[in-house]
This record gives sequence, C-alpha cells and structure tokens, in this order.
Amino acid sequence: SEFGLEVKLLEPRDQSDYETHLTSAAEAGYDIVFALHDYFGDPMIDVAEFFPGTTFVLVDSAITASLPNMLSVVMEPQEGTYLAGIAAAYATKTKHVGFIGGLDHPFIIQFLAGFEAGLHSVDPSIDISVAFSGVFDDPVKGREMALSMIDQGVDVIMHAADFTGVGVLNAAAERGVWGIGVDMDQSSVAPGSVLISALKDARGAVHDVVAAIVAGEFEPGVLVYDTEHGADLVAIPTDLPFYQENPQVLAAIEAARAEIENGTIQVPRETATR
Repeated sequence: SEFGLEVKLLEPRDQSDYETHLTSAAEAGYDIVFALHDYFGDPMIDVAEFFPGTTFVLVDSAITASLPNMLSVVMEPQEGTYLAGIAAAYATKTKHVGFIGGLDHPFIIQFLAGFEAGLHSVDPSIDISVAFSGVFDDPVKGREMALSMIDQGVDVIMHAADFTGVGVLNAAAERGVWGIGVDMDQSSVAPGSVLISALKDARGAVHDVVAAIVAGEFEPGVLVYDTEHGADLVAIPTDLPFYQENPQVLAAIEAARAEIENGTIQVPRETATR
C-alpha cells in the first residue's frame, strides 16, 4: 500500500460481533482500527477506552466521545445530491422527478434537501414527488414504489434507501427513465440508466485520516469530510450519450461544485418538502 501498512478485513456476522471484532483487532496489535456507520459507535467507545495505544476511527457517523484515541468522520451527503439535482433538472423532460428515501429521518432529509436545492437552482418549476420505503433492505419494495412514481410521470428518480434503492434503479432501467445512485458509483447496477451517483467519499476520508496518522498529525473528535477536504461528490458516467449531447450539464455541475467549495453556494441540510 501507499503507506506500507498491513491491512486486515474483519466482517462481523451481526451486531453481536461488533465489540468482539474491535477488541480482537486491537489485541492483535493493529495501530488503527476503522469501522463504518453508527452501529459501531457505542461498541467502539467501549473498546477504545481499554486500548489507549490504538487509534479508532468511526467512518460515516457523528457518534463521538471525548477520547484522545478516537475520531468520528462525518460524511455530508447534501453537497453531492445538490450536483445530482442539477443533472436531474437538465435530464427531465416531464419536469417531474422523484425521491425515495429509506426513512423520514433528518439524515435522509439531508439527501432530499440537497437534491431539491440543486434541481430548483436550474428550474424552480420542476415538481418533486417524495416517498419513504420504511426499509433499507427490500429492493422489491423499492422497485414497486419507483414504478408507481414512474406511472405518475416521473422520469428521473433518486433514492437514499441503501439496498432498497437497487430496486429503484432497476425500475428506472425497466421503464427507460433515469435513476440516480447514492453513496458509491452505482452506474453498474443499471448500466446506461444511472444518470449520476451522489457520493459519500469514504475512500478519500480513510486515505486522508491514515495519512494524518502516519504523519503524526492525528486529531481526535469529529472530522466533517466535505469539499473543503477534497471529497469526491459525484460519479458521472460521462460516456453516456446524454452528456456527449449536452456538454452544458457537466459545465453546470463543475461550476456549482466550485461555488460549493468557495462558499458561494450554501447547500441546505433541511427541507419541509415531503
């Protein structure tokens, strides 16, 4: 690896394994222990107290503790979804787009708030339909909900529903409309039908945290990993005919990204739209 580190991956079967895996990694002498999402928050706090010589990093979570050897990395989704909203505004022909979230929860609303703001920065007249699946692991339900929206005239549909969202993207492909992915580049889920993916750049965050630790510059607490730190906000399949035929879309996305970086655009984290 770039830093000459030995890396080991541990995959817990369920939440009962979390504390055990964190402990075994620390006991094995690994200098840095990473874990992902809120579920690991309390187990990590408990374990980190017993291993002060090990650095613990919780990625994509705001759960934190006043421990000198623990860092929580917050991934803010709304900046990426703002750019996805710009793409959606250019792509929709019916002027009606959709959003399917896993839950009506403040964190999921961040995805919606950014998406809606980006969309309406291009065309305030575009309608947005919003629905919540209530579940993050049911692609069949995601597909059914997306098909219902498409039947109502939606021709671009974004999800923030984890595995449920796979069904959303598949429905978009099935009906010949655009889907928008999240968290990672999801263009391979429905090739040719995923307009853009709004990212949470966990890879970049982990790289930068490791670089800081190796350089002796580790700071515990909370790190908000956003454009200020060079986070990648979107993955765009630029080989799609849509982008070849509409180069102004990429230009608009790049211009907005620059304005987010310099603070000209302040992307909202909340919206009353439901």
